[in-house]
Amino acid sequence: MLQRSFVVKGEALPAVLVVTLLLAVSGSVLSVPAATSRGDSKPVDNLVAAAQSALRQGDKFSSAVTPKDDDDIDRHRKTSFTSPVDGYFIQERASRALPEPGQHKNFGALVPWDQVISKLNAETKLLFLIRHGQAWSNYLEEVLGPDLWYGVVSKCGFTTGNGTDYQIFDAELTDAGQAQAENLHAMLGSNSTYKTITGNLPTRAIVSPLSRCLDTASIVLADMPVTNINTEELIRETLGSDTCDARRSVSDPPGGGKPETGPCAFDRGLKSKYPQYDFPVRGDDKTDFGLLTDDDHLWKKNKREKQKHQVRRAEKFLETLFINAEEQVIVVVTHSGFIRSLLLAVDREPYRPKNAEVVPAIIQMRNR
Repeated sequence: MLQRSFVVKGEALPAVLVVTLLLAVSGSVLSVPAATSRGDSKPVDNLVAAAQSALRQGDKFSSAVTPKDDDDIDRHRKTSFTSPVDGYFIQERASRALPEPGQHKNFGALVPWDQVISKLNAETKLLFLIRHGQAWSNYLEEVLGPDLWYGVVSKCGFTTGNGTDYQIFDAELTDAGQAQAENLHAMLGSNSTYKTITGNLPTRAIVSPLSRCLDTASIVLADMPVTNINTEELIRETLGSDTCDARRSVSDPPGGGKPETGPCAFDRGLKSKYPQYDFPVRGDDKTDFGLLTDDDHLWKKNKREKQKHQVRRAEKFLETLFINAEEQVIVVVTHSGFIRSLLLAVDREPYRPKNAEVVPAIIQMRNR
């Protein structure tokens, strides 16, 4: 662990301790915890000051583009979904969330994995929902605390007083996030664990098209036997407002600038940045996985997606999944918000996973 210190009245305090900083922001007193993970691999000496400044006057990275309205992703649904088992996984109880990043024993299974696998059939699948590793947006929220983070989360990035740049748009993994993904990969690869939890059945992987998920999947799934790896728009994090949840276009933006839609400039589109993945643009075609458009038409600057709408999006994803994937075991590399909404969509409590945590769920399709 990196040892970093903050200087308060001439005394250096170790960053591995919780440091209470009294910050005068709009007359409020805020408690800001220091980072305690490897995510502090960048200097943070003036991080809080920069966030306060961004709150007061904005900064040069601030988004000024309002995306065009796009069609609502909701549609009439002929099927619904449920989780038909009880007492199979500790994550069925939202109150059993881990206190820090890691994995529950046996990935949360309370019964033998062969008993889990025995529940699968043509209308029932086993999903391993994996949250991405720690991203810079997660790290900044941890260091700044919710109040200061709220003031910068809608910006493309910001710079501290000592010149340290933090990119918020389509946030990438920190060193700690990469290590978390590597640890999960090692766990799955040891003692035939992957073979055991999948029942050695054909397994498909589906990945959110945001950088932190694509990078996590590249590490976690390396050398793991999967039939296909698909990218899927519907499993993105909560849409709108926060630039960390906006995605880059599939193609490169002209001249490395801003695309037609979306809040921020970037130099490489998804195809250039991640040549190991396919990013088919399928529009409203539900006969395969992919993205709705080349540019990000779902993210809106001043409108944050409500959870009830995200639950509907999760239901729509499950419809697409059951239509297009014959595999009974599915690995889904996605986001905390989407995982909670998908669990709600199948009548489970909204368990909140830590970074790189695995949440298993048995999901059954039922006709309405």
